[in-house]
Amino acid sequence: MLRNKIILIIIFVISIVINQALSYHNNKQIGIVSGKVLDLKNAPLPFVNVFFTDGMEGTITDENGNFKIETNHFGKRVLRVSHIGYEQKDIDIVIKKETPIVLNITLDESYVEMETVTITASSFTAADKEGQTLTSLDVVTTAGAAADIFKAIQTFPGVTQVDEGAGMFVRGGDVSETIVMLDGATLVHPYRYESDTGGYFGMINPFLLSGTYFSSGAFSAKYGNALSGILAMESLGMPDCKSIDFGMGLAAISLGTSYPIIPDKLGVRFSGNYSDTKTLFKVNGGTEKFDKFPLSWDGNLSVIYKYSNHGYLKYFNHSAQDDIGVLYESPTYSGNFISGTDNILNNVYWKQMFGKKLLTKSSLSQNRFHQDIMVGNLSLKNSDVFTKWRTDITYTVSKKFKINSGFEIDNTESTVSGSYPDDENNLHPDAASITFSNDYSAFHNGLYLECEINFSQRIFTISGLRFDYLNEINTYTIDPRFSIGYRFTDTQILKLATGRYHQYPKAQCIDAHYGNPDLLPLEAIHYVVGYELKSEITNFRAELYYKDYNELPIKDYEQNFASDGYGYSYGADLFVKGTLPLISGWMSYSYLVSERKELEHLKLVPTDYDIRHNFIAALKSRIGERNSFSLTYRYTSGKPYTAALNQWNSDRLPSIQRLDISWSYFTFFSGRNFLVLYAAVSNLLDRRNIYGYRYNPEYTERTELKSTFGRSIYFGFSISLR
Repeated sequence: MLRNKIILIIIFVISIVINQALSYHNNKQIGIVSGKVLDLKNAPLPFVNVFFTDGMEGTITDENGNFKIETNHFGKRVLRVSHIGYEQKDIDIVIKKETPIVLNITLDESYVEMETVTITASSFTAADKEGQTLTSLDVVTTAGAAADIFKAIQTFPGVTQVDEGAGMFVRGGDVSETIVMLDGATLVHPYRYESDTGGYFGMINPFLLSGTYFSSGAFSAKYGNALSGILAMESLGMPDCKSIDFGMGLAAISLGTSYPIIPDKLGVRFSGNYSDTKTLFKVNGGTEKFDKFPLSWDGNLSVIYKYSNHGYLKYFNHSAQDDIGVLYESPTYSGNFISGTDNILNNVYWKQMFGKKLLTKSSLSQNRFHQDIMVGNLSLKNSDVFTKWRTDITYTVSKKFKINSGFEIDNTESTVSGSYPDDENNLHPDAASITFSNDYSAFHNGLYLECEINFSQRIFTISGLRFDYLNEINTYTIDPRFSIGYRFTDTQILKLATGRYHQYPKAQCIDAHYGNPDLLPLEAIHYVVGYELKSEITNFRAELYYKDYNELPIKDYEQNFASDGYGYSYGADLFVKGTLPLISGWMSYSYLVSERKELEHLKLVPTDYDIRHNFIAALKSRIGERNSFSLTYRYTSGKPYTAALNQWNSDRLPSIQRLDISWSYFTFFSGRNFLVLYAAVSNLLDRRNIYGYRYNPEYTERTELKSTFGRSIYFGFSISLR
């Protein structure tokens, strides 16, 4: 079989590469950098990060402060030495073939100023700063994440994966309760192959990003119209060199380039990706499921103009398209589900520093989206145009006092038309259906004021107030938010946070004909208490939370909908991330209870995403300087489902287990150019997890919704020329 031949070829290629890596010392000329890291008292410092700033080569010191790095990348390089509690040190060195370099490095102690530290409950950040939790490299080297930032975030506590897609269900909230932003622009439709649970992949490539902020609750007053979570990303800035990147895999091909037209003044970045999964399914099986194999493409253009040392303008464009035709099976109808999507984002971003204390960021963006869906007697056409202007202002009064303020103005134009089944469980083309056409237009504005205060070396607070207004329902909301942190030591922090959050009802719920224009905004009140222990090699977090939901829309026979729904969610999140000489990675565990009286659920019942237990281990190991292995194991207890008429979510699916592994090989050549080979096996145990059932109207027959893939393989390469 073709599949078995491909597997044998991959095993053969991997064996050759590993053999080459193991025989590296005998066949290649290498440069060696070794030494010892000490403190001011000449005591050895263990677990110090020692790495080159221009690549992936690096290590940590052993218990005696010793380190050793072998490389075949010669010439001028910068060796960075960093350790919590000590000043970072960059050392310029020249590496020559077979000429060892021995260094004795002394690190100065640093005074950790509380004035520079702000902690937000339930947040994970990744940027060019100390304390990063998720990086672009983490995303692409996490087995099972498919180089997708949304799927990588699903390995964090508090984020529930309800199916095989990338949708983020945060702490008992629906996928629509988490807002996604890029450079201040809101991504109204942030997923590829969009569905009611989000989508199968995120639309943004992680290598387009310089920083990521994710919060699973009690977040800042900067963010509104979101009940549960925030994902705020920043795109890359000025390119520092010319580069061409090319990649090819079993189902995709990509090309990207960056070019500093005027160094440190004007630069441009471009990337394009094309994905056709036909070969992927031929290799791994499952071709019979598709009338049209999933196909997508996207293009990204970024132009950065730095007009002074204190400010720059950035234009970012993302255009994407995807199509799919997949078999839909149910007791009443089996046929093709056909979907096509166009998604375009344009954003102009301005950042300016006035003096040393005032920083402004502004964004003017437009997100255009169109989707066609057809299956049985269901036919939908959806078009959205979302235009937004946002400005954020930060004024640093002193090292202990900072004021954040800002506003946003946005307009939504939406058109939805088509037909839907009279009985949601009967999609047969001859079954009764209802034709409709809705036009929705809404104008929203919001503003906020927030203060960050460090009262002492140990106590710091963030307090804010947010105001939002939506003209469609002529309603405004005022949301106070507050968090406080207490630092026991340089590595231990206790955090408390609370706040009120609002989100406006979906367009169909406030439609004048099919909904109720008098609905109130949905409300959630968050309570979070957390503890964090952070050292150079370990990051441990534990949080308890409670969310109280009110004003949820519920079906009403007289008004179509009423704001009489309510609910709650509570739980605990544990997260530990560590780095040891041979292995690194993180583990997370979440306990969740989520119940609501909402929409057609006319009594308090578990939500569709009430998954009580969620455990994930994402582990990575490097063998030598070039080979990297990754393993991700996920255990999820079964989610609720409705097993009988009018007995909402009365039973639970079997638990879900999945093991993914991946391998990559990294090497420099001809200076700063590098090559990466990679291979992955998803669902290694070939477990056919059940993600749900489809029933007939009488609930006497059902069809299982199983994993798209059994055990499957993927491989490819990428090359970067600089």
